[in-house]
Amino acid sequence: MNILKSAAVIAVGLIALAGCQKAAVVDTAAIETELKNGVRTWLASYNAGDADAIAARYADDAVVMSPGAPAATGREAIRALIAEQSAAAKAAGMTLAAADGDTVGVSASGDIAWHSGAYTVNDASGAVIDSGNYMEVQKNMDGKWMIVRDI
Repeated sequence: MNILKSAAVIAVGLIALAGCQKAAVVDTAAIETELKNGVRTWLASYNAGDADAIAARYADDAVVMSPGAPAATGREAIRALIAEQSAAAKAAGMTLAAADGDTVGVSASGDIAWHSGAYTVNDASGAVIDSGNYMEVQKNMDGKWMIVRDI
């Protein structure tokens, strides 16, 4: 009977110690850099008309809510939307650019992050013809940041 009591005490102690472990430290600076670089890669791909590269950055069930268009749900619908919009922009000589001052926030667990900022639409001469703001929500899926919502 003493062996069972000892085993129970040891088991309870191990469980208690496991609960006292510190949570993993989240490197928010690295995540911020990755997400900020990601939007610049997204913009370069958009301006080049590479919808496949952009679609690869989205989760399978992602949603894009683009101005003046119905919401695109799912990677293939997002790819089609981006292909159409980027081709039209390219044909018109327009490009997208990120404005300085974009911000990133990261959840305490480090698996959800948001990225927001401003963008400009420029004509062939580089003049700003439109501007706006964007907001992405990204999720860390198997070590890779994937966009799950894009407004």
